[in-house]
Amino acid sequence: MEYELPEDKIPIFNSNFEKGNELANGLTIIKGQGNSKLGFWNKRKAKKAIKHYSECLSIIPNHWQTNWLIAKVYQAMSENKKALEHFAKAVEIEKENPDLPREASISAMDSGNVKLAVEYSQEAIKRELNDAGLYCNHAVNLMVLGNDDEAKTYIQKAMEMEPNDEINKNVYSLINAVATGKRKRPKYNELN
Repeated sequence: MEYELPEDKIPIFNSNFEKGNELANGLTIIKGQGNSKLGFWNKRKAKKAIKHYSECLSIIPNHWQTNWLIAKVYQAMSENKKALEHFAKAVEIEKENPDLPREASISAMDSGNVKLAVEYSQEAIKRELNDAGLYCNHAVNLMVLGNDDEAKTYIQKAMEMEPNDEINKNVYSLINAVATGKRKRPKYNELN
C-alpha cells in the first residue's frame, strides 16, 4: 500500500516513526518472546513512543504499520483493549499479513473477548494455511470458548504439520484433558 504525502509532511512522519521505533525497541513482545512488566522508565519510553506513533497516525491514519507498532507498545504495557483497537485497524487495512489477526486474537483473549479471539485466529489461518502455530492458537481459543470437538480438529492439524513441536504436544494434551473432564477448562486469563 502506498501513501501520498505532501513534501513537507514526509520528514515529520519519518522523524516521528523513527523516534517511536527507537523508544519502542526492546519494549515490545515479538512472536512469543516474553516481556516482564515494564518498570517506570520503560513505561515512560513506551508513552513517548505512543506519542510519536500517534503523530504518525494523525498524518496517515490508515498506516497499518504504525497501528501495528502502537498496538505492540500497548500490548507490552498490558493495555489490551487499546492494543486490540489498533490491531483491529491494522487487520482491517492490511488483508494478507497473518501476524496482524494473530496478534489481534491474543489481545482479544487478553481482554476477555474469547469469541472475538476465535474470529481473529480463524482469520489468521485464512491468511496463512501452512502455519502450525496458527492452528495451535486457534485450537486453544476454541477450547477456552468450549468448542472441544473443533479444538481437537485444529490441534490435530497442527500436530500433522509439526508433530515434534513441544507447544503442539502440550496443547494437544491440554485439550484432551479438558474434553474428557480430567482438567478444568481454563478461562481466558488463566492461559499464561
